[in-house]
Amino acid sequence: MKVGHTGITWGIPGDVEQAYRETAELGYLGFETFAQTILTWNAQPGGYRALVERYGIPTGAAYCHKTWIDPQTAAEEMAAARREAAALQAIGGQTLVLQAGRRLPDGYSGEQFRALATALNEIGRYCRDLGLATGLHPHTGTAIETRAEIDAILGLLDPSCVGFAPDTGQIAKGGSDILEVMRTYRQRITHVHLKDWNGTYDHDADGKEIDRSGYVNYEPVGSGILPMPAILDILLEDGFDGWVNVELDGTRRAPRPPREAAAMSRRYLGDILGDRVAWRA
Repeated sequence: MKVGHTGITWGIPGDVEQAYRETAELGYLGFETFAQTILTWNAQPGGYRALVERYGIPTGAAYCHKTWIDPQTAAEEMAAARREAAALQAIGGQTLVLQAGRRLPDGYSGEQFRALATALNEIGRYCRDLGLATGLHPHTGTAIETRAEIDAILGLLDPSCVGFAPDTGQIAKGGSDILEVMRTYRQRITHVHLKDWNGTYDHDADGKEIDRSGYVNYEPVGSGILPMPAILDILLEDGFDGWVNVELDGTRRAPRPPREAAAMSRRYLGDILGDRVAWRA
């Protein structure tokens, strides 16, 4: 199994070089950042590739979030997504992780779901031609949060173009049974964000989520309520070969430094996965 870590524990985008260095030093096999971050670094001497070469682990995936269906911005966003995909491919990446736009009060209509699927299939075909995989990423606060929304969009997507990139914590927080979702769509999974959750999703009088962990109610892997061994078993039972990237949403209220949080997840995964992962250290 290929286990990496995303960079958002260090901020969005935060100190990308520190995140990359500490991810590698902790023994993770790969790194993930925002696709736009790769383009930003490419404008500097040495480009983003310098980070890949300096720290010795690949950036296996990059995160691409767009609205996709706003007629005023759709063409510009698609062009940007293509640039981001090409930048990921150029550094040897494997998967472009796709997120939909913000949640509407009444959710998406059938027409909006169809428009979203059309856009995602288009960028998926482009990535496929580049040799990249893609994965639709459900996320709380976006158009794809609930179980019904996951079913709706996956029912419209072309599996040969766009895979499924579940975030274990986001899907659980969105009200779904993460084990059932992963079993149902296992053959479409191309990428995983391995995220633990503390079981709370309360909001204040203004509708803002009350963060009880300092990580938007997520936790280092193994410190929350999700059945991590069972989640990993679903992937291990038939040799999943995509990236499984630990993710934890860093905030200014985080109770520990990012490196310490990433190390907690690394120790836990080392204990339960052992030599099924070729850890670097």
